[in-house]
Formats: sequence, structure tokens, C-alpha cells
Amino acid sequence: MDIRTVSVALGTGFTVALLVAVVLIEALPYEFSAIVGLPVGLLIGTVTVLLVAGRYARLEPTAQSLLDGTGGFGYAVVLLLGVLYVDFAGLGARINLATLVGVALLVAAFVAVVSWIRSRGYGSLH
Repeated sequence: MDIRTVSVALGTGFTVALLVAVVLIEALPYEFSAIVGLPVGLLIGTVTVLLVAGRYARLEPTAQSLLDGTGGFGYAVVLLLGVLYVDFAGLGARINLATLVGVALLVAAFVAVVSWIRSRGYGSLH
């Protein structure tokens, strides 16, 4: 298992954990739905990390590119939430939910496309 496999697995786990937690928190009809949503999201995210880490090397390049993009989305969300929390240079006030998701989707698309291009051999410098 190499560093790319580990980083893609962790990024995909972040993405899945965030999506599951948000969906459960919004879907459950009671006030303290985060008590259920967050642990379930973390559990499913952890299972995703293990599955991706175990199977990433055996996937075809297109599937790897899609997982790379999914991992990029997770890392972008975590990074932007960190910027929002630290509020470095006043950037936190400019980041709302739409900006956060939009930037993360752009990062995911960029990472997936670059990964797909490199897997086809177009991005090599040889």
C-alpha cells in the first residue's frame, strides 16, 4: 500500500463520513439528531477507508480517478472548515455553505480530471 492509496482512502472516508452525517442529521425529525448522525457517519466513513485502501490498487484507472476526485472533495471540505475555524486573514467571514460546497466540487472535478489524464499517459513528462 503506497501513500496515494492511503491519501485517497482517507479523503474518500472524509467525504462519505460528512455526507452520511449531514443526510442523517437533516433527515431525522428530532432535535438532537447529531447524536445519531455523527457516530454513524464516522463509522461508515471508517468502513469506507478500509474498503478503499484494500481495493484501490485493483481498480481500473477510471474508477481510481473518480475515487481521487471524491477524496479531493473531502480534503477540500476539511481544509475550508479549518480556514473557517481559524479565520486566517479574515477569510472565514467569506466562506458560507454554498461557497464551501462549490469550491469543494471544483477541487473534486479538477482532481478527477487530472488523475484521469495522467492515467491515460497524457500528463507524463518523458
